[in-house]
Amino acid sequence: MSDQYEAVFARYDTDGDGRLAVDEVTAAIAGMFPAAEVDDLSGIVKALFAEYDTDHDGLLSVTEFVPLADNLPELAG
Repeated sequence: MSDQYEAVFARYDTDGDGRLAVDEVTAAIAGMFPAAEVDDLSGIVKALFAEYDTDHDGLLSVTEFVPLADNLPELAG
């Protein structure tokens, strides 16, 4: 795994527990859009967790985050 992914993951892992919770992913996605553009990110975040939370624990590990970052390079912005 590249250091770039780990650095991006660490930036979004605001509580430092090594996993991304729904609120942390929501904040990351919100940073990709102007505030006025998206009123409710819950549907987007729910869809992302459905696809990328492969162990279904409600959190994204670094391993689960990598494919998400590959598909959404804007996250690294």
